[in-house]
Amino acid sequence: DSCLLVVDKAAGVLTVPNHDEPDTLLGAVGTFLGRGRRHPPRLFIVHRLDRDTSGLLVIARTEEAAQALKAQFAAHQPERVYCAIVAGRLPVDAGSYRSRLATDSALNQRSTDQPGAGKLAITHYRVTRRLPGATAVEVRLETGRRNQIRVHFSEAGHPVLGDVRYTPEQARHPRWRTRRLALHAAVLGFTHPLTGATLRFESPLPPEFSHMLEGKDPSARPARGGRRG
Repeated sequence: DSCLLVVDKAAGVLTVPNHDEPDTLLGAVGTFLGRGRRHPPRLFIVHRLDRDTSGLLVIARTEEAAQALKAQFAAHQPERVYCAIVAGRLPVDAGSYRSRLATDSALNQRSTDQPGAGKLAITHYRVTRRLPGATAVEVRLETGRRNQIRVHFSEAGHPVLGDVRYTPEQARHPRWRTRRLALHAAVLGFTHPLTGATLRFESPLPPEFSHMLEGKDPSARPARGGRRG
C-alpha cells in the first residue's frame, strides 16, 4: 500500500548496497516501483536479512511509516518465525537460547559473559522433523540481533546448514550442497503503522528445503521432459 510493502527475498541477495555490490533487493524494488515515474520512489529499510537467508522483509514507503515500524522492531513486537535445518540431532524437542551478543574483532557476533557487554538475545525453537544427521526446526525470535539464530545454534554445536561463517566444518551435510543457508524467514507479523491493523504474512518453503525434508538432493535440478511422440 502507500505506507509499506512486504517482499519475499531470495537467498544470495543483499538487502542494501555496500561498496562491492550495488545490486540489492532495495535497488530492485526501487527500479520496479519507479517504472514510468519521473522520480524514483523513496524506500526505507526497517530490518534486514542476511544475504544467504531467504524470506520476508517489510520495507517502508514513507519516513513516518519507517519510524513507526522501527519502533515496533526495537520493542521486539513483530512476530518473526524462521524455518531452519541445523546440523546434528538436537537433544530436546523444544528449547530456548539466551545470551548477550557482542561483535568481535572479526566483526562476527559472539556470546559474552562480560558484565555490561553485548545485547540480550533470546531465541526459541521447536523441532519439526528429525533427519539423518540434521534437524529441522521452527525458530521464533524474541529479540532480533544480527546473526542471532546462526550464533545461538552454532554455539550449541548445531550450526545452520551452509553456515560457512560461524562453523564451516560442522555446517556441512552430504545432502545440503547448495551455497545458501538453510534458514528461511517464513512468517512476519506486525501492526500497520497507519491503520493499526494486525498484519501477518507467510512465505512457503523454498525448493531446497522441501527437497531436503523429502529426502531428495537439494542441489539437483529437475529433469526436463522429453518430446512426446
